[in-house]
Amino acid sequence: MLSPPSKLPVPSDPGHSAEYIEEVKRLLQRHQRWVKGLRGGVQADLSFYDLSHLPLAGAVLRNAKLVGANLARSNLSRADLSAAILMMSDLEAADLTRANLLGADLRGTVLNWANLNEANLAGADLRTGEVGAVSTKRRPGQDAPLSRRTTLLDARLTRAILVGSNLGNCDLTGAELVDADLTGADLSGAILVSTDLSGATIKGAQLHGALLSGAVLDDRVVAQMVQMGIEPEGRMEPLGERLFELVALHRLWLDTNGREGRRLELDMVDLTDAPLAETDLSGARIQRCDLRRANLQGAHLVLADLSYCSMGEADLTGANLSGCTLRRVNMTRAVLRDAAMDGMPLAGAGRDWPTNLQYARLVEADLRVASADGALLRFADLTGARANMALLKGADLKGARLPKAGTATLPGNETP
Repeated sequence: MLSPPSKLPVPSDPGHSAEYIEEVKRLLQRHQRWVKGLRGGVQADLSFYDLSHLPLAGAVLRNAKLVGANLARSNLSRADLSAAILMMSDLEAADLTRANLLGADLRGTVLNWANLNEANLAGADLRTGEVGAVSTKRRPGQDAPLSRRTTLLDARLTRAILVGSNLGNCDLTGAELVDADLTGADLSGAILVSTDLSGATIKGAQLHGALLSGAVLDDRVVAQMVQMGIEPEGRMEPLGERLFELVALHRLWLDTNGREGRRLELDMVDLTDAPLAETDLSGARIQRCDLRRANLQGAHLVLADLSYCSMGEADLTGANLSGCTLRRVNMTRAVLRDAAMDGMPLAGAGRDWPTNLQYARLVEADLRVASADGALLRFADLTGARANMALLKGADLKGARLPKAGTATLPGNETP
């Protein structure tokens, strides 16, 4: 299950010693000489080094070995990482803006929340990776994973070049691939749930088995997919009658404060047209699921997590969404009339846990809610939505695409 935070955590300073920094500098300088073919140059093997938080903008790391390296939150903007071996490395929240990753080996790499805008990943390999596939001087720690899928959760790849890259089975949940060039890329089995592919070029791309539930696709991309025989929404595994068994166990979990029953936790299942009106799903984790046209009238979704769900035309009239996480959901033409979207007080924290609709797609949705005190709708798309003052005054709408003037409904002027 995914657990994306409302905002990225700020880790403590890694505390690199002066001696350690000097060692890294020496290795980089010798590598640069090696790249240029100069005397004294040695190919860098920085495998399993901790390079997190370092200012490496413009660094020359072409053909370097960085297997299992920790580069989280490092600044690698405009760095030359062409043909570098970054297998099983950690690049979480790293800045790779305009970096050159041509032909790089990124198998098993963590790129969650990384900025890859305008980066060149042509011919890069982003398939599942395994430790031991490449020989290195250093060895991984005992807790290091032996194998993992490459993940780009919420990564930014606007105008990135991915021509001929291999993204087979890659997890791109919530990633932004706006105007990206995926010509000839292999996306077989990739997870593209709630991924923004608007303006992307997918000519000649392989999408067999890819999951595109809730993905943002413009007409041109949809036309390309139809021409390739690909169903844009894709299909997930249906739960059928088992859903009601799991809901009953969740109800028991709530009634007994967790002593009996089981919390409802679902990931990537088909819940289209699900009859869940008046159901108490408080605290449930229903992530990356297909809830299109679901009936959630009057449902209780207090502190539930529905991140990355596809909820087009779902009916949430009168639902209690207080403290609910709905990050990057696709709620095109959904109905949230009279829904409660207030924050929930956290015991001992002195603050409320907000209803989170950041980056949500609320195009043509009915947002005439009952309340939205402190709700987060940052960077949400409300194009064509019907919104009232309860939403517009109570919510945080920083960076949101708002309805055109005249679509907001003033108190006393509501229409059915």
